[in-house]
Amino acid sequence: MKKVLLSVISVILCLSLMIPVGVTAFAEVPADDTAIVEDTNMNFEDVFANVDLSGLGDAAADLGDKFESLSSTSMKVIFMNFLAKIVNTLSNILITIVGKALNLVIPATPALNPYEDFNLDEYGNFYEGMDEFIDAPVEGAQWHLGYAQESILPDDFGEVPYTMGGYGLMAETTETFDGLWVRTIVLNDGSGRGNVVFCVLDAIGIANADVRLIREAVADFAEANNIVSINVGVTHTHSGIDLQGVWDNTVGNVLSNITLGSLGLTELKSGVDRKFLQTIIDQTAKSIKDAYADMEAGTLELAKMDIGADYLRDRTAPYNYDGNLYRLEFTPDDVTETPTIITTFGVHPENSGYGHTVISADFIPYAEEVVNKAGYNFIFIQGAVGTITYARGETNDGLDLSRYEEAVRYGYEIGYMLLGMTKTEEECEALNFALGDYLGVAEYGDSEDYSIWYEDWVPVEEEEVAPFLNIKNKQYVIEVSNVLMDIIGKVGITDYFFLYDSATGKYYEVTECAYMELGDSLKVLISPGEHYGEMLMGGDGLEDFEYDSYREMFGENVIVFDLMNDAIGYIEPDPEFVMAGMKYSEENGEYDTDTWCLISFGEHTASKVAGEFVSLVDSVR
Repeated sequence: MKKVLLSVISVILCLSLMIPVGVTAFAEVPADDTAIVEDTNMNFEDVFANVDLSGLGDAAADLGDKFESLSSTSMKVIFMNFLAKIVNTLSNILITIVGKALNLVIPATPALNPYEDFNLDEYGNFYEGMDEFIDAPVEGAQWHLGYAQESILPDDFGEVPYTMGGYGLMAETTETFDGLWVRTIVLNDGSGRGNVVFCVLDAIGIANADVRLIREAVADFAEANNIVSINVGVTHTHSGIDLQGVWDNTVGNVLSNITLGSLGLTELKSGVDRKFLQTIIDQTAKSIKDAYADMEAGTLELAKMDIGADYLRDRTAPYNYDGNLYRLEFTPDDVTETPTIITTFGVHPENSGYGHTVISADFIPYAEEVVNKAGYNFIFIQGAVGTITYARGETNDGLDLSRYEEAVRYGYEIGYMLLGMTKTEEECEALNFALGDYLGVAEYGDSEDYSIWYEDWVPVEEEEVAPFLNIKNKQYVIEVSNVLMDIIGKVGITDYFFLYDSATGKYYEVTECAYMELGDSLKVLISPGEHYGEMLMGGDGLEDFEYDSYREMFGENVIVFDLMNDAIGYIEPDPEFVMAGMKYSEENGEYDTDTWCLISFGEHTASKVAGEFVSLVDSVR
């Protein structure tokens, strides 16, 4: 077992109050800047709760049953899985005991809202989507789409330091590599059933309570213009400005809130910078209005290409994920208007955050730069991200690069691939040089270590998306059984809307999901967290889970938009839930120690999320 596992457990024991929601911290950073560093985001709400302290005995009994059913499996695999089960059970027990002890002595603050007094229907600023689903385009139907983009850097950035959100605590900076933006699309199908909004922020995550503030800022505009669904997500960049509150002045805010704040002698101090949040609200609201004004009639086409083998890497066994790069291309009927490329795939934009404190949107603006050069608008929507990060081998091409430079090159290559999906190798080569040869094929192409992105290129087919759009949103209350997340809610340093049931001692949060259909081409599950790949794809890792995979339940054309309208952390199948442990990979013959659900609402988060999806889809289909 690597040192990182022991390091994390020991740090949790000593400093569990300081562990941030959605933070990647305490990772073992290799001395080699170009080595892959594991993402260990830390959302702590479900980590400690719902852990049965008799689990070690249960685990042993369960393993006894498995021995009988694994007669064809090597004894080595059986033993390695047995050892992992023991280590993980002990880790869960230890973390739970420490967390619950801390929670007993930490005073409550006014950040907790009484569960018994809460009425979900009266919470406000929720959009339900469409009342009616249709199965085919209405007469004269046509896609309409509008696009807008705004900077979300505060106007005093560069003069006043802001805290990075993603790695380490309290890392202030006045520098940026590229900038941070909100990109927004508004679309409808011409049926008159309403306009649908998607906004994506260059940030690591946003609380549902803050999403509702954005909606509140456009409430009158939305009502006047038949906007029926407003969805706000993030790219999940690990080098943006802290929008979740756990990185900024963490120690000071915690101490203030549990002393003066708990007594009502001072206002609670959230780590979410209020000026930055107001910038987010104002600029996102502006982008919604501008995108609506920009709407044009046109066509929508879908293409997808499997890039998983070379450009994506799952950090956690069983390495089962959707490796497709999806492209939705909107072409206006008016040829003088700008077309738009919408892309989605699951990947952590975490590379540029290592080794320095400079704000960055990671690879995303560099993919956008290439797409813009070709004459398109661009928006990236995070896919089923789980523990997927990007593999840099193909993009690095043997070059000696900093991690930020690697992020730039990865973005350029993704941009080229988006544009070249349906083109031949010869057309891709011409495209490469016509746009400016961002990756230096002319300079490096003759080197045997250099991989030319379009070499041996095989184009994919494109299909037109029938012009009918269905979407239904649902809000619900989810239990937060991770005791570390309970503590974070209790001390009030984030903007999450926490509920506390004094009768049971349980904690809850309000979150959302949605289900969308784009013609017959795509079904989209809009999710508040980070889905492990097996939840979507099935296979190993879903054993003994009460639900089948999403594709088994809803069809092979289902995809996931993750981290939309909330950020509740990892969504791992309940039987596989590990707070801080390891899993044995039979494929690699070694342990994965980057196995974390410390960044999660708890052991039963996956079954709750999946159950709400099933209920939502059943209500409309």
